[in-house]
Amino acid sequence: MKETLNRLNDVFFKYVLSDTKKKLLTLSFINGILDYSENNCFIDLDFLDTKDISIAQGKQIPLLNVCARKRDDAQVYVEVYIYQEPNTKKRFLYHWSKTYGNELQEEDSCKKLIPVISINLMNFNAFPEYTTCHHSYHVYNDETYDRLLDDLEMHFIELEKIRIGDIRKLKKSEQWIAYFSNQCSDEEREVLAMSEPAIKEAMKCEMYFTQDEKLRRKYEIQEKARRDYLSMLDNIKDSHQRGFEEGRKEGIEEGRKEGRREGLEEGLKMGARQERAKMAQENVLAMIREGLPLDMISRITGLSTEKIQEITEKDE
Repeated sequence: MKETLNRLNDVFFKYVLSDTKKKLLTLSFINGILDYSENNCFIDLDFLDTKDISIAQGKQIPLLNVCARKRDDAQVYVEVYIYQEPNTKKRFLYHWSKTYGNELQEEDSCKKLIPVISINLMNFNAFPEYTTCHHSYHVYNDETYDRLLDDLEMHFIELEKIRIGDIRKLKKSEQWIAYFSNQCSDEEREVLAMSEPAIKEAMKCEMYFTQDEKLRRKYEIQEKARRDYLSMLDNIKDSHQRGFEEGRKEGIEEGRKEGRREGLEEGLKMGARQERAKMAQENVLAMIREGLPLDMISRITGLSTEKIQEITEKDE
């Protein structure tokens, strides 16, 4: 299983990063992704919520929710997105806001609110306007770019966009992004492990994980649920596409029918106009033969004397 290990699998992800026995590994991941230095890094954490959520439920909520501490308390949650759905960006902000205000009771002072940092790993490209894989957001003044406060911090990582290049030159955050990305080979992960002890520990976790039958079974159930869910989404997309194509064809055919109807109606109108013109010409010629003056013929037919003369000349 190691050759095709999906490191974003819920079971595996939690096994590596939500075990109190591997607290140092989780701290390394968080500090690495946030690019925190040793002088300003998280030094401890408590796991708040690590309950299992089945992908089959069609829901994606924080896989890893921890309360990490440095100089002041801060809450960090990590969420993995395996597919893009409508309003994904609003979902990001909604989850952040729920986490931010969740601990505050109605009678509590807002002074109790602590900063919330979200780390969102995405197995798709949600920001086509950017070529880099890691984007961070805060709240700034539009004119001066002064930060309003430090309470909101959101990180988005598009795993498909990582460009590894020289594996030995990656900085800490890029090392962790590369580790979880499908763009990184197992050989390159081995090189990462040689320079980063935490990733070496993660590689050890992989070995223990694949040898545990119960964990493997839970992993496989999650993988099947993921494949079935993605297959369902593909079927929905295919159905929509087929419906669109069928609707387009029906629309074209209906348009042709409508065109034929319009053409027939236009043809009838044109024929009627031609018939009226022919009758008008015959009437003009009949009046000429009867010796009626041009001005009288013009008053009767509504045609100009020039048009009457033109009809007469064509008949000669």
